[in-house]
Amino acid sequence: MVQIKVEKAKIDQKQTTLLVIGVFEGENDFSQSKELDPAVFASIKETLENKEFRGTFGSSVLVYTLGKGPMKKIMLLGLGKREKFVDESARICAGKAAHKAKELGVKEFSMLQFSSIDEGLIEAMTEGAALALYSFDRYKAPDTGKGPPSKVEEITILINSDSPKFQSIAERTSLVVEAVNFGRDIGNMPPNDCSPAQLAGIASSLAQDYGMKSRIIDRYELENMGMGGIVAVGKGSNNPPKLIILEYNGAPSDQKPYLLVGKAVTFDTGGISIKPGEKMDEMKFDKCGGCTVLAVMRAAASLKLAVNIVAIVPSAENMPSSTSYRPGDIVKMYNGKTVEVLNTDAEGRMILADALAYGIATYSPKAVIDLATLTGAAIIALGSNVAALVSTNKQLTDRLRKHSDKTGEKMWELPLYEEFHEQIKSTFADIRNIGGRPGGAITAAAFLSNFVNGVPWTHVDIAGTAWTQDGTFERSYNPKGATGFGVRTLVRLLAEDEKPQQP
Repeated sequence: MVQIKVEKAKIDQKQTTLLVIGVFEGENDFSQSKELDPAVFASIKETLENKEFRGTFGSSVLVYTLGKGPMKKIMLLGLGKREKFVDESARICAGKAAHKAKELGVKEFSMLQFSSIDEGLIEAMTEGAALALYSFDRYKAPDTGKGPPSKVEEITILINSDSPKFQSIAERTSLVVEAVNFGRDIGNMPPNDCSPAQLAGIASSLAQDYGMKSRIIDRYELENMGMGGIVAVGKGSNNPPKLIILEYNGAPSDQKPYLLVGKAVTFDTGGISIKPGEKMDEMKFDKCGGCTVLAVMRAAASLKLAVNIVAIVPSAENMPSSTSYRPGDIVKMYNGKTVEVLNTDAEGRMILADALAYGIATYSPKAVIDLATLTGAAIIALGSNVAALVSTNKQLTDRLRKHSDKTGEKMWELPLYEEFHEQIKSTFADIRNIGGRPGGAITAAAFLSNFVNGVPWTHVDIAGTAWTQDGTFERSYNPKGATGFGVRTLVRLLAEDEKPQQP
């Protein structure tokens, strides 16, 4: 993990291999560069005045100092129009700077604060640079080439204000980034190395390392407990299902916990209702809801948040075989409701429903948030860059939306009208597991709402945002593969709740 430092220093005082200076589009009055050697200043001035570099968003140009000053190179980085510059802009620009530094083979570089200093700017610059340097290369042979070193080890953000205060923000943010990358690592793991049992092992190790309680419930115990949904989905695979439970206690025991539930189908063929072969390899990402929840638990424990959290991750592999559940089956769920199975590829809601019902009955949470790569319909509705929210509690949803606006993890609420409940009524059981094509993301949530028992609840469908796919907007800080979507937003919500507040 790259080390991020925040220092109060002038740009002519910082010894660095590469200095990154942000320039707003159309603003040629570059007063910071007057602190540089006159020859370097003249070169930058000419570059700006001749419009060789205009400061358009994400553009960059290198200026070589030729030994005239404490830095070897200066990169001018376009910040775009000043009036459009927000935290997400800083995040993307810092990521671009990190990519360029890696391309140049430098081990360290410095960035001048991009705009007026505040906590949000430092957080965004730290996130952008550190998240951008993530790579998942554990299955690649070591690079034996003799090129320049490709690993950036240290980044310094130069500011004109109180550095200890902002250093602490960078350190806290770095812990969250480490958790995001932990979640990305699990999400990117191939299904042959991340069965439900292997995922349970990862979760157990996480709990042990960070002082959390853990419990892993196996297939036959799940059956005895009446968790028909999880058992049904998992019984077609040689890799039996697991229910993973972690408890983080950062507050007194009399404070009700948040319940986080994350879908973790370690591979999803669709079962008997098998998917098309094209892009089926991406179904290793069907565990990303659970990965996000585990990553949030790591972040909460690292930050020592003063809240109580229970994480429940139902995990199964959805495979077609002679023992698979079938269209037409009627399954009895943990809360006693019966479900008519019309499509075995609607498996995520089956395992989530049991986990939600069990978690609420066992832990009496004050609020529930579930995350799942649940429906292609969410992508049809909102594209690949926005997660769908469906909720029974406006205040909880508003808080999530507020924090997602700050993190750049975009979320949008869809309505849960009574008509959607009508679509999942069954002739032969209490409900059915699909409601047809119209409003598919919402009818999936309507199904889940049968299992939350009136507790404040928000469902987050991350099918479009959990990994980079067709239509994904290119962000410098999101390399190909799992994105870790939702971790930063949920951590902000939980940190806010360190001050007592009803959801």
